[in-house]
Amino acid sequence: MEPRHFTRRLIATVIDIILLSQLVFYMMVPFADGNTVRLSGGIYQSVSCRIVPLVPESQAYFSERGVEAENGSLCKAYQNGFFAGSSLLVSSHTNAQGDIANDAITITVALDSAGQQVSPVFPVAYLQPILVLALLILITFVMQGQTLGKKITQVQVIKIDGDYPSFRQVAQREVLKFAPAIVLFFIGVFAPAYSLELVVPLLQKGENIALVLGFLGTATFIYILWWVAPMIWWNGTMPYDKFSNTLVERSY
Repeated sequence: MEPRHFTRRLIATVIDIILLSQLVFYMMVPFADGNTVRLSGGIYQSVSCRIVPLVPESQAYFSERGVEAENGSLCKAYQNGFFAGSSLLVSSHTNAQGDIANDAITITVALDSAGQQVSPVFPVAYLQPILVLALLILITFVMQGQTLGKKITQVQVIKIDGDYPSFRQVAQREVLKFAPAIVLFFIGVFAPAYSLELVVPLLQKGENIALVLGFLGTATFIYILWWVAPMIWWNGTMPYDKFSNTLVERSY
């Protein structure tokens, strides 16, 4: 069995994900107001903070939650240069360098432009994976088995008989390709306690180690089984190619 151009395919996937993710990000920009509807998922993120004194009411608020502090950090976040909201960070203590200590209790409160607490919504965080997948399917079908990334790396998805893949085959292939990521996405949506955004901080704090390591270990094993092992077992023929009766060949 001839090699299935795994390196070219990997580079093509990285190119496509970066380009389409940024396209979706800019599609969300007109809908973000920096208060409740905020941007996320940009390639470049920056945060600027300044120390502000806490009024007695704020001190009492954080004290009830286990943090005694007289000052907090008022931070503004930017995604790809676009304003992405403000937050107030209050920590129990700092280290010798004046930064938040690793073992500090830190509370973050999202604020609007008037300084009032809000519950922010991050549409890109939920829409981006869905729209990127939809665009990948549509572009691959319209461009007869290619995307911009595949054009650059000179590879193409075709049917086993050499014809162009149908829309059903393209959709099946792309959904199966990202199946592990899709599962993690839905876990984060319907069971936020097990999302990577919450699991990683638990690991950093040394809490629920067995649960955290079990979650991360299982996720890593599935990724290896789905994306890495086929390079050894099937000479680069991926499971989603087998199930969708497609293969990837060079295009010139």
